[in-house]
Amino acid sequence: MARIYGTIESLKSLKSELEDKGISRFSSVKEIKTFLSNYNSEKQTILNDTSNELEKEYFETCTNLEQRIHKKAEIINLEKERINNKISNLQSKIDLIHSNKDENFLEKLFSSVNLYFLKKQSKHFVKNKTKLISSTIKEISNQIENDEHFIKKYETEKQHLIEKRAKPKTEKLEYIRNILKDSRNLISGAIGENLVVKEIKKLSDDYVLINDFNLNFTRPIFYKKHNQRIYSIQIDHLLISKAGIFIIETKNWSKSSVDSISLRSPIEQIERSNFALYVYISENITLNEHHWGEQQIPIRNLIVMINNKPKSEFKYVKIKLLKEMNHYINYFEPVLTENQINKIANELI
Repeated sequence: MARIYGTIESLKSLKSELEDKGISRFSSVKEIKTFLSNYNSEKQTILNDTSNELEKEYFETCTNLEQRIHKKAEIINLEKERINNKISNLQSKIDLIHSNKDENFLEKLFSSVNLYFLKKQSKHFVKNKTKLISSTIKEISNQIENDEHFIKKYETEKQHLIEKRAKPKTEKLEYIRNILKDSRNLISGAIGENLVVKEIKKLSDDYVLINDFNLNFTRPIFYKKHNQRIYSIQIDHLLISKAGIFIIETKNWSKSSVDSISLRSPIEQIERSNFALYVYISENITLNEHHWGEQQIPIRNLIVMINNKPKSEFKYVKIKLLKEMNHYINYFEPVLTENQINKIANELI
C-alpha cells in the first residue's frame, strides 16, 4: 500500500468551516454522506424517541396524579382534624374559665384577659379553617393541576406536544443539514479527494503521497509565462514515485460544470504549481547517484476528474477520470531508486 501523509485540504477546510458554525459531530466525509442520506430517518428517530418518552411520562403522570389526589385527601382530613382539635381545646379552656366562679378581683381580671385571647384564637381557626387547609395543600394542588394539564394536552394534542418537545433537536438537525448544503462545494471536493486517496492507497509502498502539499517562498519566484510572482503554492496531492513526481489536482465536477465557460480552468493553476515546484526542487534537492551526473526529477501534471472530464487533450497536463488514474501512473518507466524516492519525500514532507 502506498505511504500516505497529511490530510486532504478540502476536508480540513470543511472541518474548520463546520467548527466555526458549532458543528463538530463529523470526523470524515463518509460520516457527512451518511448524515445527509439518513437525515429523514434520523429526524423520525428523534420524533419516535420523543413520543416514547412522552408516553412513558404520560403513564407515570397518571399514576402520580392518582397518588397525589389520594394524598391530598389525607392531608385535608388530617388538617381538618388538627384544626377541629385546636378549636375544641380552646373551647374547653373557655368553658373552664366560665365555670370558675370563686375568684378574687385579680384572678377575675387575669381570667378576663385570658378569655379574650382564647376566644380570639378560636374565632381565627373557625373563620380561617378553609384558608388554613388550602395553605397546607397548596404545593400538592399545584402538582395535581400540572399533572391534569399535561394529561389533557397529551390526550388532545399529542402530535403537537411531540413536535414541540422534539423541536430543539429537530431544529439543530435541520441547522446542520442547511450548513452542509451551503458547504456542498467543499463536501464535493472532499469526496473527490478522498476517492483519489483511496485509489492511490492501492499502489505499492514504492509510492509516497503527500496530501495538501504547501510551499511558501520567502523570496518569491518570478513566473515569466504569466508575468507574476509566486509567493506560495498549494497542491491537492503530491505523489512521489520511481517514475518521478505527479502533481495531482482533483475536481469533482458535474458534466455541466465541465462544459461551463464561467468556471476557471484548473490547468493554469497546476502549471503554476509545476513551475514553482521545479524551481524549488532544483535549488534544494540534488540527486548525484548516477555515474553520468546529476539526475533530473520528472514532474508531471495530472488533473483527476471523478465522474466527468472534457473530451479535448491539453498541453503539459493530462486529464484522467478517477478509474483511469492508477493505470496512467503505472504507465511510466522507473527512473529513480528507492533511496532517491525516500530522499525526495523526506525533503518535501
